[in-house]
Parts: sequence; C-alpha cells; structure tokens
Amino acid sequence: MYENFYGLRERPFTIVPNPGYLYMSAKHKLAFAHLKYGLVEGTGFVVLTGEIGTGKTTLIRYLLGRIEKAVDVALVFNTNVTGEELLRLIIREFEAGEPGVDKAANLAMLNDFLIERFSRGRHAIVIVDEAQNLSRDALEEVRLLSNLQGTSKPLLQIVLVGQPELRRKLADPTLTQLAQRITSAFHLPSLALDEAKAYICFRLAQAGGNPLLFEPEAMEAVHAASGGVPRLINILCDAALVHGYADELPTISAAVVQGVVSEMAPVLHSSGAGGPAKFEPSAGVAVTPDLEERLCALERRLTVMEERFAAWGTDVQLMTMEFAALKERFKPAPVSTAESATPAQSVRRIPVTVPAEAPSAAPKKEPEKSGGFLKRLFG
Repeated sequence: MYENFYGLRERPFTIVPNPGYLYMSAKHKLAFAHLKYGLVEGTGFVVLTGEIGTGKTTLIRYLLGRIEKAVDVALVFNTNVTGEELLRLIIREFEAGEPGVDKAANLAMLNDFLIERFSRGRHAIVIVDEAQNLSRDALEEVRLLSNLQGTSKPLLQIVLVGQPELRRKLADPTLTQLAQRITSAFHLPSLALDEAKAYICFRLAQAGGNPLLFEPEAMEAVHAASGGVPRLINILCDAALVHGYADELPTISAAVVQGVVSEMAPVLHSSGAGGPAKFEPSAGVAVTPDLEERLCALERRLTVMEERFAAWGTDVQLMTMEFAALKERFKPAPVSTAESATPAQSVRRIPVTVPAEAPSAAPKKEPEKSGGFLKRLFG
C-alpha cells in the first residue's frame, strides 16, 4: 500500500520471521555465538530463551542458513504433544521413515537413521521451538534421545528454544538430569533505546527506503510503547507508515506514533509492553488495584530481573575468561635454580644456630660431675 509512496521495495516491518531482516544487535550477536558454539562442539543441549517477539525464531532461521550443508535438521514447532508423539514428529521431520505405534521400533528406526548419517560424515540436529510448552514426559523423552551416542560423540544435537517459562521448567528438581546436560544457554532480552533506533533504520534500509523516515522522537515513542520488543516495534512502525501514507506525510513524527499507540492499546496491553501504569494512587486516597493487573505488573518486574541476572551471568563468564587469558599472558617467568640457591641456603642456616645455644642444659650434668669428684676423693 505505502511502498511506492515511501520508495520501498517491500514492507520493511512484517511479523513473519525473515533472516534477511535480522538486525544483529550486540545481544543477538552474543546469542548467535552461543548457538554456534553449542552446535559446533556437538555436545549437550543448547537452550535459547526470550520473551515473545524478541527474535528467537528469526535467529534460528538465520543460523540454519549459515550451517554447513553436511547437516540434517529436524525443526519441531508443535510442542503440545506427548513424549511418544514428539518422537514420531522428529522421525518424520528427518524423513527417516514412517513411524509406527511401537516406541521401541521407532527408537530403533531413528537410531539406524542417525548411525547411517553419522557414517557419511553428516551431523543431525533437532531444534524444538516453543519448547516451554513441552510436558515433563516430552522433556524426559528429549533427554533420552541424547543417549543415542556414537563412538566418540552424540549422534543427535538438540536445541531448545522457548519463552522464559522454559528456564523455570528446566529448574524443576525432577528435570535435573536434563538440566545438567545443557552446555550452552542464553536469554535474549528486548532492545534498548539505541538498539531500537538502529533496528528501525536497518529495516528501512534493507527495504530500499530512507533509513531516517522516522523522526528521532517518533522512534523514541515506538520504543517506549513497545518495550523494545522487535515484533511490537514492527507492528507499530507498519501501522505508522499506513497512517503516514493516508495523510501523505513525508516523514513519520511522534504525533503519528502516539495516535497509533492509542488505537492499538489493547494489543500492547495484552503483550505486556511499556507504557504508564494503569493506576496511580493520589495522596490520601487508598486504591485497590485489580488482582490481574497486579499479577501482570509483578510478572513484568520478574521478567526484567531475569533478563538482568542473565546479562550479569554472561558478563561474569566473559570477565572470567578474560581474566584467565590475562593471567596466562602475564604469568611470571619461573626462577632459575642458580638464582634461588642463595636464598634457600640462607633459610636453612637459621635453624642451625639453635643447637649452638643448647649448652644451657649443661648445668643439669653438674651433680654427676661433682658426684664423681667426691667419689674419687673419699675413695
């Protein structure tokens, strides 16, 4: 509709995951590094979490487009299934055959397929999207699949992608065996203001348009209303472009964005996006907020805390690695034997002086000497 008016090849802000429009912020680069490391190492589970619309699926598709061709991938989206149903889905995604109702036969079919692929130098990967919906039975089935081993490495690499609920589910003590097999995990947070501005400009440029089509105040309004969630940014920017086209505006101002935000308030509220609080108690007036609103507010605060803790954990890991590298780099050279001989000898001389002062015990022998003299005297 508005593409020709704004000189765009296509709509830059769609909600369909498109790897060609993935903006690699510092957070996305770090998440990509974690995913790539886990897949290259080929051991354990890889876990990627993030809020709805933060770009997890887009990042996975971007990764798949850059994996070597000697890889077979089973991508599972339907996660409201039992453990046996999940096994059948994986077999069908690999095109390893038509699974039956017998679980043992299905496991044997999958194992034979993986061994055949491994013998040809290929690597098998299962990516489970929306993994937070997996039941405990299905998660246990995933853990058992990791037992399919080759001579020196597992036959199957598993990637779990989901919302923050997945992290809480994996913290369940009954899933300790699964949690201990996770070798790489990353939580993808929402975009900061500067990142959101760069994200909007990047997508406009990717579509062949003017990257400064949105005024700075308009991009700030988009970030404030969306909370930095890429999917919500896309929804707001797309609607703003429609409004700008209808009014024949050369650029998108903050006023246009505010109008869109007012119209789409129900969508933003249901998504838990930013915005002013729904209630502000006045002085001297007791206000009892709705229980649902209080729970939503607490959940948003918990999400922010989780994101911060995840970021701190990543920072600590990086600092630890940097410290170890610096410690190894500036490790003092070992002291030669010739240089250390003199100090060692001086230290060993110290206790030698102690026996020299021992004659203080000589008076104890005087009775013996005097007794011997009297004996000789009186014979």
